[in-house]
Order: sequence, then C-alpha cells, then structure tokens
Amino acid sequence: MDTEENGHFIAESVLVDFCVSVLEKIGVPRGDAIIASKNLVEADMRGVYSHGVVRFPIYVKRILDGGTNPKATPFIERQTRTTAVFNGDNGLGHLVGVKAMQLAIDKAQEGDCAFVAVNNSNHFGTAAYYAEMAARQNMIGFSFTIGAINHMAPWGGAEAVLGNNPFAIAFPTREAFPVVLDMACSVAARGKIIVAAKEGKPIPDDWATGPDGLPTTDAVEALKGFVIPVGGPKGYALTMAVGMLSTMLSGAAFGHDVGELYEKTTTAQNGGHLFGVLPVASFDDLDTYLDRMQKGMADLRNAKKATGVDRIYMPGEREYLSLLAARERGIPIGPMLTKDLQALAEEYQVNFELIN
Repeated sequence: MDTEENGHFIAESVLVDFCVSVLEKIGVPRGDAIIASKNLVEADMRGVYSHGVVRFPIYVKRILDGGTNPKATPFIERQTRTTAVFNGDNGLGHLVGVKAMQLAIDKAQEGDCAFVAVNNSNHFGTAAYYAEMAARQNMIGFSFTIGAINHMAPWGGAEAVLGNNPFAIAFPTREAFPVVLDMACSVAARGKIIVAAKEGKPIPDDWATGPDGLPTTDAVEALKGFVIPVGGPKGYALTMAVGMLSTMLSGAAFGHDVGELYEKTTTAQNGGHLFGVLPVASFDDLDTYLDRMQKGMADLRNAKKATGVDRIYMPGEREYLSLLAARERGIPIGPMLTKDLQALAEEYQVNFELIN
C-alpha cells in the first residue's frame, strides 16, 4: 500500500466499528459481526492488504444478494473425540473459521492432536489468523482453505479449475509473535492483483497471465486470466493438495463445483477449510520446545547476511511489526478503496472518519 501517495489513514477502532455497523445494518448479529470485523481489519494492520477491507464490499454484496447467510448458525455434522466435520451454514468465512479453529483447540485441551474439516463456508481472509489462534495456546496450528474462485490452470492446462489455495502453519515462541508460514500457491496472491487494479497500478510480469495465456503487467487484464503458480508444476501440485485437504474430508466444493466469489453472488459457494492443532506439551516439555525454537530462530537471525541486508526476519515477524505500527499511526487505505468504503458509510449512515 503506497501510503505516501494516497495519504489516508484510519484508526483500528474506527475501521472495526465501521465494518461491524454495516454488517449489523444488513442483518448480521452484533457478536458475529465483531468476530468477522476484527479478523478482517487485522489483515490490513498486518500489511496483508489483499485480504483486508478491500474485500469488504463483496462480502456485503453477497449477503445482500442472498449468496451468504447473515444469520448463520454453524454446527457439527459428525465428530469423534479428536476430529469433526463442521458445517458453516453458509456464514461469513471469518466467523466460521474462528468457530471451527476454536473447536479444534477445545478438542486438544486434554493433549490430543485435533483436526476439524469444514464445509458450507465462504472466503475466510488470511489463513494465518486461525493458525495463530492455536499458537497462542501453545499449540502448533494448521489452517488450509480452498480458494473462493478458480483462477489457476493445472500445469499444462488452459482452463482455470484450481484456486490459489492458501495455507498457514504457526509455531509458538517465547517472543511476542509466533513464527508463521502463510502462503498461497501462486507467485502472488490474486488479492494483490485486485488491490493493484483498484489503484490503477501495474503488476510484475511474473504474477499472472491475461486471458490469452500470456504474461501481463496490466492488473485489470490479469483478473481476466490466470495466476501463475510458484515453482511451476510444484506450485500446481501444492495448490491441488491444499485444495483437496480443504474439501475432500468435508464434502466442500472442489474443481468445477467451486463458486465464483465476485460473479455468482446469489448462490452459496460451499467453501471448505481444514484446521488442525498439535499441542506442544503432548510431545515434549513446553519450556524445552520453546528453548529449541529460540535457538533455531537465533541461528537464522545470526546467519551471515547478504550484501545490503541489515536484518533477517522470521516468517510472520514483518507482519507483527506492521500491526504494531498500524496501532500507532492508523491503517493505510488506498484512494479507490476509500471511495468504496465512504459510499457504504453514506448508504448505511455509519461513521468512517479518516485520520488524514
């Protein structure tokens, strides 16, 4: 997000209250709206703008058009002591994801590893959010999801039948943040292309192809084409595996059955996720594990640095620093997104006050 160019910032509390107020106006119960809004806004605070409030207008539209259930009551379809299949009742994916991961954490309180497979959900934002929920409970957390739109072709194919399926793994540490791998399976997340298109900016030529299958730097054309998998066939295989983990255990949509987040707003998507937790204390003494983590992190941070590099960061560390900065200065909002959110604020008569 080019904050120097657009110059707009908004306070965390204002942005959360804005999202909550709009969701309440369109029928989402307040408690559910708070859970979803805090999840959504944290993505922007962590600098993951592709999965923050840039998506809020489409979430609103899907509720208004009947594609998402504003009053969802997710429920367990079947379960064992350590597993469950969780039906999201077509609710907001952020709400469903929090409830499903909490179910996995609850099942693991006695020391068992636990996994919860989810169906009938929707786009759930950043995978890291849920994995970090487990890490804060001294558990290694796993979060997988099927993409909310097919925009990747199988390697060698010319038809989009795969999503850019993200996953996250979070490791508890002694520091203020967990070590977190959070990645999709393309060179760049499609959400970043959406942000670039909204702001009228070009994208690198290795992010996506246009509808003709050729690489493009035009973000608008890229949204009509395919994202490019990271590592070529390896990225294709990885996104396939994540998609299958997210759907095959629960019966969520995969392949041609995946709905279209932006175009088919009147029908349910049957989105799928998989959440898992490994309680550290079930494997070894917690302090011993945390000592190992500190030693491992120190080895990486103290490695010889390449020319021009001042600091080696742990995965998830930059996002944590971005979150701290956002709490100090506010959250940056691009000019086009500002207009979209201001339009919603005017329509629903809710506060949307920029810092500058």
